[in-house]
Amino acid sequence: MSSGSSSNASKTVWTGSCLCKAVKYTVTGDPLTFRVCHCENCRKATGSAFMSNLFYNADNIRVVQGEDKLKYYADPETWNGAPITRVFCSECGSNLFLHPSSKEAVATNTRVVTMGTIDGEVPWVPKTELWPELRRKWVHGIETRKKSRKSEAKL
Repeated sequence: MSSGSSSNASKTVWTGSCLCKAVKYTVTGDPLTFRVCHCENCRKATGSAFMSNLFYNADNIRVVQGEDKLKYYADPETWNGAPITRVFCSECGSNLFLHPSSKEAVATNTRVVTMGTIDGEVPWVPKTELWPELRRKWVHGIETRKKSRKSEAKL
C-alpha cells in the first residue's frame, strides 16, 4: 500500500497498477489536488459515472514496470477545451494517467493519476467536483471540500 513514515506524509510513496498488473507505478507524496470529474469524456473513458483524479507534479510519478505496455489516446474534444492525453494499459485497458495540455498544467508540469489504480486505502477526500452540472442524477453523496465551478476546470 504505502511505505514511508506516516508522520511525514509528503515523503510517503504510494504504489499503483493496472488491473492485470502489467503496469506498475509509484507516486511520492500527497496529490496537489484530488478532483472527481463528471464530464462525458471521463465517464466514457471509465465506463462509470465519473472519474476520480489525483493531480501530481510529473516528477513525483514513476512507472516502475510495463512502460512498454502503455498506450496513449489524444482526446481532442474535452469539456474545458484543452486536449488531454489519456494513458492506459494495452493489456487490460485500465486508465492510469492523464496528461493535460492546458497552459496551467504545462506550466506546472501537472499529470493526473487515476485514483482507482492506487493500491490500498488513501487518506484523501476529493477537493472538488468538476462539471457537477453533468453529474448523473442518481449520483449522490460524494464528499468534497467544495463544489467546483466551470472556471476551476483549467487543469
